[in-house]
Amino acid sequence: MKKVVFVFLISLLFPGFLAAQEISPTYFNRITLDGVDELARALSDPEVSVDQKRLAVNRMAELSRQLPNSNVQPSRLYNPLLGALRPEKNVQDHHVLRIAICEALRNFAELDGSSQLIGPLGRVMMDSDEHEDVRAAAARTLADFRKDKSAAVEALISALNKELDRGPNANNISITTVICVSLGTLRDKRALVPLMKVVQSSFPNQTKRNAKTALESLDWGR
Repeated sequence: MKKVVFVFLISLLFPGFLAAQEISPTYFNRITLDGVDELARALSDPEVSVDQKRLAVNRMAELSRQLPNSNVQPSRLYNPLLGALRPEKNVQDHHVLRIAICEALRNFAELDGSSQLIGPLGRVMMDSDEHEDVRAAAARTLADFRKDKSAAVEALISALNKELDRGPNANNISITTVICVSLGTLRDKRALVPLMKVVQSSFPNQTKRNAKTALESLDWGR
């Protein structure tokens, strides 16, 4: 514990300290909710490697489970995650970090402020210039936002309609399939028309099968 406190204090005085040494895989795991600002600094430090930032993201995801029994606001964890979600094309494998962030954000789906995450995740999902795996991770995460189901469904439908307008191509078949699956998970009947359009489209048969399965999952009781 003394070593962690020492490293934490030194990093405050010398921001490049974390980057100047090889961070132990267990270092971030020792940080508690009271030390979330150190995780945030690691995410924003350009000298910290992608692999190390992923460790910080994973620790934030773990700490989010402790939020309901604490006085820490969820935004103290998810705001740094959203900040690190911006693409950095000059950083090798940065998309791997963005995937990890999208997956971590699902841990906030039932917490206070969860509605603030729908917009950013939706923008990632709809960004045709974003790496398709990152877009797919955002779409999968939105399927967990049942507390904010209406907004999540709207974001998914908007993204699906955009891909339908584009038509199938090498860069959107996977994301279109994932969106269909996520809509099936949320079961909102507003997804009927866009899912039907997928079934009647020229997308591959696997995508159409997922759209059909999603249609069968829609809840008509509400």
